[in-house]
Amino acid sequence: MNMPDLVVQALALTIRYLKQFGFERVFCQGAFFRPFSSNFEMVLSANALQQLEVLRNNSDGSESGSLLQSMNNTLTIFGSRLLRHWVTHPLCDRNMIIARLDAVSEIGESMGSPHTSHDIKNLDAEDIQIVKPEFNHVLSSVLTSLGRAPDIQRGITRIFHQTATPTEFIAVIQAILHAGKQLQLLHGEEDEESEGNLRATSVRSELLKKLILTASSPTVIRNAAKLLSSLNKDAADQRDLESLIISGSQFLEVARARKEVQLSNEKLDSLITLYRKQLRMSKLEFISVSGTTHLIELSIDVKVPLNWVKVNSTKKTIRYHPPEVLSALDKLSLANEELKIASQSAWNSFLGEFSKYYSEFQAAVQALATLDCLHSLAVLSRNKNYVRPLFVYDDEPVQIHISAGHHPVLESILQDNFVPNNTDLHTDREYCQIVTGPNMGGKSCYIRQVALIAIMAQVGSFVPASSAKLHVLDGVYTRMGASDSIQQGRSTFLEELSEASHILQNCTARSLVIIDELGRGTSTHDGVAIAYATLHHLLEHKRCMVLFVTHYPKIADIITKFPGSVGAYHVSYLASRKTEDSMNSESDHDVTYLYKLVPGVSDKSFGFKVAELAQLPSSCISRASTMAAKLEMVVSNRTSRRSVKMQLDSSSIYQREEKEKNLEMDSSDSFGAYKEFFLNLEAVLSTEDHVKSFQYLKQARDIAEELISSRGNDAPESKIARLHAP
Repeated sequence: MNMPDLVVQALALTIRYLKQFGFERVFCQGAFFRPFSSNFEMVLSANALQQLEVLRNNSDGSESGSLLQSMNNTLTIFGSRLLRHWVTHPLCDRNMIIARLDAVSEIGESMGSPHTSHDIKNLDAEDIQIVKPEFNHVLSSVLTSLGRAPDIQRGITRIFHQTATPTEFIAVIQAILHAGKQLQLLHGEEDEESEGNLRATSVRSELLKKLILTASSPTVIRNAAKLLSSLNKDAADQRDLESLIISGSQFLEVARARKEVQLSNEKLDSLITLYRKQLRMSKLEFISVSGTTHLIELSIDVKVPLNWVKVNSTKKTIRYHPPEVLSALDKLSLANEELKIASQSAWNSFLGEFSKYYSEFQAAVQALATLDCLHSLAVLSRNKNYVRPLFVYDDEPVQIHISAGHHPVLESILQDNFVPNNTDLHTDREYCQIVTGPNMGGKSCYIRQVALIAIMAQVGSFVPASSAKLHVLDGVYTRMGASDSIQQGRSTFLEELSEASHILQNCTARSLVIIDELGRGTSTHDGVAIAYATLHHLLEHKRCMVLFVTHYPKIADIITKFPGSVGAYHVSYLASRKTEDSMNSESDHDVTYLYKLVPGVSDKSFGFKVAELAQLPSSCISRASTMAAKLEMVVSNRTSRRSVKMQLDSSSIYQREEKEKNLEMDSSDSFGAYKEFFLNLEAVLSTEDHVKSFQYLKQARDIAEELISSRGNDAPESKIARLHAP
C-alpha cells in the first residue's frame, strides 16, 4: 500500500511492539488495510449510540431492549460480531446499500416472505428468475451447522498466530470445508474457462453470488482437504502429538525419529530371546509394572547374574532390569525425546505453512459471516413484515419520507398498541420539525424512531414502516437526556452544551440532527435563548434535517424567520375536566395520550400527571397546583397588560392630538375630568404593582360616576361610550 511516511513509521513502531508478544505477523496481510477516514460509513458517535440505545439499553446497560438485540437473528458467533459492526457502522455508499437490500430481499423471497417479491428492484421480465427452494435450505443448513461448530473466525486467527491446538485446528478446517462443500451444491456445471459458476436459476443478487463463490472457492476446499489429510484425527483427539502428523516427504525429521523409536523398541523386544536361553525359561516375557517397562519377573529362589539391577519385589518374586535392557531403554528414551522435538517442530512448521492460505480462508470466513448477517436481516423482515426502504440518488435533495413508521424496539413490546407516525422532511421544503407536547406523550420515542429507521435502512435492513424513501445520510447526531461528569468537574448543563457544540461543529447538510430538551439545565430565560440560538444556527448555516423536541413553545416563533422550512407539531392528547367547578389547572384534568403527531404547538406539559405517577404526596401536588395556577395568572395578566400598552403606544401622535382637540370643543368645563380619567387608565396599564393598579382603577371609576351623575343629558354618556369603543 502507498502510505504516508508518518503512517509507515507508526506501523514500524507498532510491529516492533507486537513482536515481543509474537503478534507481528498480523500486519503481513495488507489486503485488510483500509483508510481510516473512509466515506463509506455513517458517523455515529459513542454519544449517539448510547442515547439511541443501539447496543445497550439505558436502564441496566444490558443488550436487551437495544436495536442490535431486536435485529440480531444470526446463527453463528462470528456472524453476530459482524452484525454488531454493521449496526454501529451503517453504510454511506448507495450502491453498497442497494446490494445488501437486494441480497436480503432475495433471501427473504426464498423463505416465502410475502413482502420481498414486491420489493425487488425493477428488473426486465426476462431477467427475473424464480429462486429455487434449495437455496434457502442449503444456506440455512450451512449456517446451522456453523452455529454448532467452534468460532472459526477466531480459530483461523489462532492458527495464523500458531497458538491453536491440533483438535481446534481440525475442527475449524473441517467446519470451513463442510460449509464450502454444501454451498457448492448451488454451483452450476463447471466449464473450461471458469472454476465455478452459480446456476443462473439459483441466485440473482450479485452480492450473494460473490459471497457464495468466495465461501465455496475450489481453492479453499482443495487446501482445506490437503491440510486435513496431513493430520491424524484420532491422535489429535488423544493429544498424541508424536502420531499427529502423517509423515511424508515434507517432514523427514519426524519420519527419521519414528524409525529410530521403532528400531529401539525392536532391539528391546529381541533381548528376551537371550534371557530365555540364559535362564532356560522358554516362556519368559517382559512385563510392565506401574509404568516401568521391560521387567523380568523371577521367583525369589532363581539365581541371576550379579550385574542385574533389582527394581522391586513381592513376597514371592523379584523384578530385574538386565544391563542390556537398561542400555536399550536409554536409547529408546533418547529416540522418543528426539521424536517429540521433531513432532513439535513439525507442528509449528505446519501451522506456519498455513499463513500462505490465511488470506483465502479469512475471506471465506468473512463471506460466511456476511451470509449469516444477510440471512438474519431477511428473517427480521419476514417475521415482522418490514418494508424495503427506497434510496434516492445522491444528486437529489436530502429528504426523509416515512409512512406509518414504528419504533423497532417498542413495537415488539407494545405489539398492536403502538401508534405509528409519518415523517416528511425535504431540504427544499420543510426540513425541520419542532415537536412539543405533554410529558410522556411520545415525543422522544418519535424522534428516536426516525433516527433508528435511518440507521437500519443504511445497514441494509428492511424497516418498520409502510413505506420509506430516504436520502443516504452521512451521520446521525443526537442531544438527548441528562448526565454529568462530576469527576471531571463537568455539570449537567456543560455536558448538554458540549454535545450541542459537537453537533454544530460536525454536522453537514446530509446529516440528521435530533435534539431533545436543549436548555433545560439552566434558568428558563437562558435555556430558551440558547435553544433558540442553536436551532437558528442549524437552520441558517447547516440546513440539515432537524427534529427538535422542546417544552418551550416560544421556540416555535422561529417559524416566522424561516417560512416553509420549519413546521410546528405536537403529540396529541385528550384532556377532560375532573369536576365542573374545579380550577383551570393541569392537575384538574384527566389526560389521555394519543401518541399521534399533529400540526400545531402545545403549551401544556401536564407535569402534575407525572408527579402523580411518581407517587409524590397528594399535599405536595395540591400545593404545587395552586402555586402553578397563581403563577400562570400573574404571567397572563402581565402579558395582557403589555399587549394593551403596546397597542396604545403604537397609536400615532396625530390621533391623540385630534382626540384632545375634540374634547376641548365638546366641553371646556369637563375637559379636566376627562383628562384625569384617561390618565388614571394609562397609569393602570403602565404599573405592575397590583395595589397601585387597584387604586388607579378606583379613582377612574369615581371620576366616571361623577361625570355621569353631573350631566342628565346624553352628551357625556355618548362621550364616555365613545371613549370605551374600540
